[in-house]
Amino acid sequence: MGDKTMPVTGGCLCGAVRYEAEAFLHNTSYCHCRMCQRASGAPVQVSVFIRPETLRFTSGEPKYYQSSSFGERGFCPNCGSQLIWRSRSAEHPEWTNLGVGCLDHPEHFVPASHEGVESQLPWFNIDDDLPRRRTEDDPEVAAAWAVVDQGKE
Repeated sequence: MGDKTMPVTGGCLCGAVRYEAEAFLHNTSYCHCRMCQRASGAPVQVSVFIRPETLRFTSGEPKYYQSSSFGERGFCPNCGSQLIWRSRSAEHPEWTNLGVGCLDHPEHFVPASHEGVESQLPWFNIDDDLPRRRTEDDPEVAAAWAVVDQGKE
């Protein structure tokens, strides 16, 4: 993960939940996995990794939904906007990320990769030269998913 960060602010559609954090400028990605598709209601979700220790909710708090054995997603309890994904394990706090669309200035965060491309919808094509990775290509993520697949919790 790159070291260069930028202070960000953002929030949900209705404004009930607001936050501030430090986001990594060069660690934004498209995620095509089925879980992100379902959670966002879109063919792809764009997220940026943050320094989790810098995240502070300045208004309201998200309600969390455990979307897998290793992760949870934070939504506005009023309007339902998905704001955050974070690891449920203390082992991977660095996986914490915010939805770029909820940032006040999303234009600063340009995707650098495509993740979870094994679930990319065949009719949704982003014509770029960015690296494309299957979930199984990241050993730590693949190991976390293997627990989900084995236990079907």
